[in-house]
Amino acid sequence: MKRYMMIAAISMMASSALAQTAPQEFVDKAASSGMYEIQSSQIVLTDAAADADVQAFAQQMIADHTKAAADLKAAAGASGLTVPMEVNAKHGAMLSDLSAASDKVSTYKKQQLEAHEEAVSLHQAYGSAGTDPNLKAYADATSPVLKMHLEHIEALNHGGRAMTNSAGSGSTTTSEPDTNKNALGVDSSTSGGQGTGSGTSPAAPVN
Repeated sequence: MKRYMMIAAISMMASSALAQTAPQEFVDKAASSGMYEIQSSQIVLTDAAADADVQAFAQQMIADHTKAAADLKAAAGASGLTVPMEVNAKHGAMLSDLSAASDKVSTYKKQQLEAHEEAVSLHQAYGSAGTDPNLKAYADATSPVLKMHLEHIEALNHGGRAMTNSAGSGSTTTSEPDTNKNALGVDSSTSGGQGTGSGTSPAAPVN
């Protein structure tokens, strides 16, 4: 319930905060956000402390945001807009913090929550009030995926479990409570190692 209330609040904030985003500004922000998702997930996958749930989430981020990057590039190209090849200063700082963190898994999960809250707001706002039809179509198609990611990372931040299931053309992630954890969040079953689930894709959107 809490996660749905949070998503509703983000939806309400989105149109007022980001309604006037110019097409090129939207492309710049969306591309940087996607590149951050891919690169941060690649970083956490290299951490031996990452468990299977974090790995699954990170791998899903790499797959979904690689596709989103390709879709964004196509939409931007159709409108004569350019897609940046590097993350912006904010996302660059987040990647640096993650790389230097002693607890990369916790840092990754916290960053992912913030990043997806912003990404949902950005895409929902442009989908409802943007001026470029190609980008609006992209934003409308991408928003449901981003909202799903937000639900899953919130679950992971609260001791839940993200699971990846293949379905049709791609795999989708679902979340469920981790019944192996006690009230303190300690896993009562044998723990598994988790690598980095969201690969080290190129810094630029894949197209």
